[in-house]
Parts: sequence; C-alpha cells; structure tokens
Amino acid sequence: MPISKLKWFCEGSVPGKRLGKVRHCFYIDKLVFKGRTPYQEILIFDNSVYGRTFVLDGIVQLSKIDEFIYHEIIVHPIMFSHPSPKKVLIVGGGDGGVLREVLKHPIDEVYLIDIDEKLIEICKKYLPFVSQNSFADKRAKINIGDGMAFVNKFEDFFDVVIIDSNDPIGPSSKLFSQKFYGDVFRALKKDGIMIAQIGSFLDFESMITGTYRKLKKIFPFVYPYKLTMPSYNCGDYCFMGASKGIDLARVDFRNIEKRFQKIQKKLKYYSPKIHQASMTLPKIWQIKG
Repeated sequence: MPISKLKWFCEGSVPGKRLGKVRHCFYIDKLVFKGRTPYQEILIFDNSVYGRTFVLDGIVQLSKIDEFIYHEIIVHPIMFSHPSPKKVLIVGGGDGGVLREVLKHPIDEVYLIDIDEKLIEICKKYLPFVSQNSFADKRAKINIGDGMAFVNKFEDFFDVVIIDSNDPIGPSSKLFSQKFYGDVFRALKKDGIMIAQIGSFLDFESMITGTYRKLKKIFPFVYPYKLTMPSYNCGDYCFMGASKGIDLARVDFRNIEKRFQKIQKKLKYYSPKIHQASMTLPKIWQIKG
C-alpha cells in the first residue's frame, strides 16, 4: 500500500490513460484501518479535507464529503426512470451506500450480492455513515458470492439492476464483459433497467465508448450519465444506463417530480433537474454508434 513516511496516500493504480502517469495524493491525518481480505486490500483513513476516506486496492472508492453524490446518481435516475420498481438487485456495493439509497424508494425487496463478506463487516464498523444501518432493513436480502454466477440464476425477475463494482481490474473485470451484460438482460423484466459504474471520461474512447457498444448490442436503449466527484482522480465520471423497454432519454419528468416530492427530504444531491443535467454531455463526449 503506497503510504510514505510522510503519511501520504498516493493513488496511482487507476486503470486507463492515467495508469502510472498521474498520482492523486491525500494526507493521512489518522490511519483508521489497513488490512487485507481474501479478495482485496483495504485502507481507511481520515483526511481534514475529505473526511473519512475508503480505498480498495489502491483506488479511492469514496470519502465522507462527497459519497452521497456517487450513490444518489447511480441509484435515483434509474429508479425514477422505471414506473414502479419493486425488485432490485445490487451487484457489489458492499459499503452499503447504494443499498441505503435504494431503500428510500417503496420497493418490495432488494438483493445485494458481494463477493467479500469481510469487506461488508469492515465497512459497517468503520464507515457507518455510508450504510446507515441499511443492511438491517427487512427488505434487504444480503448474499455473499460471485456476482456473475448469482445473476445467472435469474430470468425475468428484477425491475432494476445496479452494478456498483470496482474499476475493471482483478475480480471486477468480468463484470464489464458482454457476457455478463447479456446475463443481466435476461435477469431483467421486460421494462427492466440496469446501470453500471464505467469510469472516467478521460477514458472516453476506450472504456466509455467501448462499454456503450457492448451494451448496445444487447439493450435497445443505452444512455450515459455524468457525475463529478471531488475525491476522484480526474473528477468527471460516467455511469451507463441500459433498458429493455424504456427510453431513458424520454422519461416523464412530470411523473418523476411527483415521486421525488415524497423522498426529497432524504436526499442531498439528486433532483429531477440534476437528473436531466447528468444526461447532458458536451460535444466531445457524444457517443456515436
């Protein structure tokens, strides 16, 4: 783990153009946890700017100051785009942030599948502000195991699938495969929607355009969403939504506004206007084909 004698953590292992060429450093005011699980290396520390910061395999996953941006944008645009989501699947998401946001909607049940049980326990202990006790909700069904194998068990079952994985390195790389996206398609109901964390817009030509094309071979409707995360290396990041039957670019925002009113007091970042803004991309990031 790259912690120097000066108590700095420097993130340098992010895949894509930045690998080995850009370092994003944080001063460690307090080292909270450092250790390994059977699957990944974990570092948690406090920083006076970002607050408590969570790192997996040398890559920053979240910080207290901005984690709600990531979790609200990966969840609410998709949940609100579906007319009435009742069964939701989260692949990954062991920190509990996506689970927390999904449970703000009137769903019947949400399944979470994460390969790393120890990670979940560490996050509960050291990052309680993320899950906010959501793992104890009766609607939450927590499963430990391989996400790809778990998804393969279902057909025409979920309204929404949220893929909250690490970057496409190590065990997470198969969650970016066309085969996996095909399995997700089969697991979704006829109007089902999925969304996945893709990566930085710096890797637009490779990771973002490449993933779009993989999904477009399977789903009739595919659309990127942009978010800005201050704690992330090169802050503009992309989520990719894909739907079997709902045009994500033409959802009914009047209906979304009505549903939003019921949970808006629970949200810090998302709003229907932010939803629309996240779908507005500059000319250089317009995906073709």
